[in-house]
Amino acid sequence: MSSKLNTRPAYRPATERTSLLRAPEGHAQLGEQGQSRKFPSVLATLIAALGALCFGYALGFSSPATHELKAGNDTPIVEHGSHLKLSDSTISWFGSFLNIGAMVGGLLAGFLADYAGRKIGLMSCALPFCGGWVLLAYGESIAMLYAGRILIGLGVGMVSLMVPVYIAEVVTSDMRGTLGAVNQLSITIGVLIAYALGTVLSYKWMAIIGIALSAVHVVGMLFLPETPRWYMARERRSEAKASLVWLRGADAPVDDECYSIEAALDSQESMSFKEFCKPALLRPLMISLLMMVFQQWSGINAVIFYASNIMATAGFANPNLASISIAGVQVVFTLIATLLMDKTGRRVLLIVAGTGMCVAAVMMGAYYQHVTKDDPTETKHLEKKFSALAITAMLLYIAKFSIGVGAIPWLIMSEIFPNRARSAASGMPLVVAGAIIVYSLFLILIGQLAILPHLDS
Repeated sequence: MSSKLNTRPAYRPATERTSLLRAPEGHAQLGEQGQSRKFPSVLATLIAALGALCFGYALGFSSPATHELKAGNDTPIVEHGSHLKLSDSTISWFGSFLNIGAMVGGLLAGFLADYAGRKIGLMSCALPFCGGWVLLAYGESIAMLYAGRILIGLGVGMVSLMVPVYIAEVVTSDMRGTLGAVNQLSITIGVLIAYALGTVLSYKWMAIIGIALSAVHVVGMLFLPETPRWYMARERRSEAKASLVWLRGADAPVDDECYSIEAALDSQESMSFKEFCKPALLRPLMISLLMMVFQQWSGINAVIFYASNIMATAGFANPNLASISIAGVQVVFTLIATLLMDKTGRRVLLIVAGTGMCVAAVMMGAYYQHVTKDDPTETKHLEKKFSALAITAMLLYIAKFSIGVGAIPWLIMSEIFPNRARSAASGMPLVVAGAIIVYSLFLILIGQLAILPHLDS
């Protein structure tokens, strides 16, 4: 054991520590009757989750933006005043570049969260977000649009790691399930906001609003403390206690919690990636990665990115309004998942969600298989006739994803790793790699099915 670790106070049993926390005569003993306030933890969760809202807004932005930017199949890139018009192949890259940035952002966030802190790391996410939104708002070339999407993806990758970690480290264990699901709930609210604004604003004005959302997040984080676990890992005990007093209240047994955090650190602060080959870390790593890969390969982001296009092919006169309805369903069922998370357990919700998503995917595939004909007139007739099947499949898919597959992998990722490995493990870029393939295959498939040419007719 290193000399650095030996400088820590020895861990004491709870009963012994309680005896050291006796209040003056006439006051309750903190270790026995001290009560933690819940409101500060809830407030910290909601402010931190603004980063997840920015994440969702970036995802939802793609649907109205690509609908506005689309010029038609194989149409050259042309200027229309201050707006660009892009071909289908260019739009495919416009959507996928977000994920390229997210891969880098997820890796960067793991190191930033450890060395700069969770709070500073979350605030730094505003830099790529704001830079990307500025390029989208004022860009006059395809290169600027691509660069903007990569920068926003960098911010998305960073917040996708840092928000769950920050929330997990500031809330108490009895609230971790419910408040941990606020991350996914905020993502869905961000998507809904983007869809709603897309019906009345151009993509450039939406980009300006994206800057404002990031600014609000940074201002809110200024008033929050760093996580006590990060302070304790660096033997800054007084700052950790101050953070806990802010989060739990002056009457809470913060010394007890400091000792608990200290014990959880295990006296193994430094670690290498070779340790992930050991069963104690390899098993949770594989569970986390497989759950995240399943989440990404389910195709949910492709559905969100191109919701307007999908609804247009189903015969809806205003596909953006249909997309808003879908986003609303996502918010409602994510909220339901938040309330059920600790009552039913994670496993039950995942099984129910996966089964429902399979059924919905089969329904959607059957719809496109049935309505796609060589005769365009017959195709349009069938699209209108079976439009109810398309919207039902879409709503079922979104509902089942939101109730399990959407929120639970992020929560489990912050629960099953030891504290010392949480940031490094959560930063694995594999969690977003499958999404890039899904987006590419999705556009290729719908192009072959002759869906997109009908959007302009």
